[in-house]
Amino acid sequence: MNPWQMAQQIKHKLARVTWAGGAGAVVFGSRSVFCYAGTAPSEEELPAGFPFALVTIDNATPDEEDPELLQQVFSVLAVVETTGDPLGEFAVIGSSRADLGRSAGAGIAEVSERVRFAVQDLSGVDGASLLVSASGTGSPAAVGRGRHLAFDQFTVTALCTSQPHYAAPQNLRLANDVFSWAGAHCSARFDFLRFRLGYVTGTVPASSPSAATIVYTGTNLEFGIAAAPGRTYSVWADYDPRGTGSPAASSDGALVGAFLRT
Repeated sequence: MNPWQMAQQIKHKLARVTWAGGAGAVVFGSRSVFCYAGTAPSEEELPAGFPFALVTIDNATPDEEDPELLQQVFSVLAVVETTGDPLGEFAVIGSSRADLGRSAGAGIAEVSERVRFAVQDLSGVDGASLLVSASGTGSPAAVGRGRHLAFDQFTVTALCTSQPHYAAPQNLRLANDVFSWAGAHCSARFDFLRFRLGYVTGTVPASSPSAATIVYTGTNLEFGIAAAPGRTYSVWADYDPRGTGSPAASSDGALVGAFLRT
């Protein structure tokens, strides 16, 4: 992934992280995680729902061993607000929680554990190498009468590609007239749309699904069909980074592991 894709992947992961106990509800939700430019928001800019998280793209340096790769730094800021708490204690350690599986009453010390879990779980996704460090729980800050914020900031360093990267399914196999492939690294992405399986006549695999006869479109990791001899089958992952419902890009079906000959 390049930095533009990785920032959205971090956002995607944070929006889906859940509490480990109780109701198991999401910590933030899709409306409380933002890719943000600049410094922390002012009181007027604060989202209506708390807790919330901000993802920023920071500095990058070329990788010493491969100039086409970047060591990209991201910051993840988790913030909790409490009201009616004159000392700000609840913002740090939380207050009485009726359900440990919901965010109501959780302090930043509890929320930051879930953030760390979500970010560290990204390690290895699409070949990205991530290093996570924490700057520590921030002191409560008053933002209004009876309102306190507490925050925790994480620094994430990812080895990113300089160009957009669209991961291809791997390990395409055929057994008992059933094609199967490994594609969890594709479907876990923020922009994943679907898989496609198709073929061309001959031994040269098709790079693009538009050059093949498509026999399957969907999100499963297998498809049963009687394979004809003399063909080369490929599997593609389609991606939709803008959420239009149509693929804007597809993986390369000619990569090793994404095709097989019958």
